Amino acid sequence: MRSFFLRLERQGVTAAGVAKVRAPLRAMFADAIEDGTVRHNPARIRIRRTTEPAQVEEKPKAMTRVQLGKLLGALPEEWRPFFEFLAHTGLRISEAIALTWSDVEFGTRPVVHVRTQVYRGERKRLKSEHSRRTLPLSPGMARTLWTAQRAAESRSEGAPVFASTTGSVLSPSNVARRVLKPAKEAAGLEWVGFHSFRHTCASMLFEAGKNPKQVQVWLGHHDPGFTLKTYVHLMDEGLGDAAFFDSAVTRVGDGDPVTTSEVLEVEVV
Repeated sequence: MRSFFLRLERQGVTAAGVAKVRAPLRAMFADAIEDGTVRHNPARIRIRRTTEPAQVEEKPKAMTRVQLGKLLGALPEEWRPFFEFLAHTGLRISEAIALTWSDVEFGTRPVVHVRTQVYRGERKRLKSEHSRRTLPLSPGMARTLWTAQRAAESRSEGAPVFASTTGSVLSPSNVARRVLKPAKEAAGLEWVGFHSFRHTCASMLFEAGKNPKQVQVWLGHHDPGFTLKTYVHLMDEGLGDAAFFDSAVTRVGDGDPVTTSEVLEVEVV
């Protein structure tokens, strides 16, 4: 792979041109790693140019909450639920467009079942058992989907949750070109793609205190080690604050405040 990219450079292909060739290859191998098909991504390499410094291996980039809000605000109103859903669930685009109303359960504990994918217009089984998962829906997202179902022309179980104007399965390329591209340019986030919502979901999960195993299952990765390796840069690299120790480590003695939990512990001892 390194030789291939260097050959492109020797042929006069610009850095931007090489990046355009490498991007889909990197994304393809990233999906293959998630599914456990390959062990590493040969497209994620350092390329030392003769006239430029060495490139740094690119890491998955997540949007901040402010950036996500700006992008959602730049989208047409009818498209916001779809992209909010991507950020909530972290589904791959092939999984999101494959969802039908039979995959959504409302009630006291709303969930969405990820069971199939649509790739290049064809509905297929998921690549691995790790991709097969059931995710909880937030109350707000559940209400959004409930409202969408009530307004949908077709409410049959086999109808797409997110459908085109003709009621058919969405085309990712059309959505990217006609919907996402204008919005991300307006928000000044030209680097954002469908996978950016997946990375953003991972970032928010870690921020909420989810551990690597939970995030692995949520995203449908094959191994928590891969999840940690891929997204460790999104986690707090510092030690954080120590304020929690004041309530976690306390003495029970004369003049010291005693909480209910401490009283119970002392009585048991």
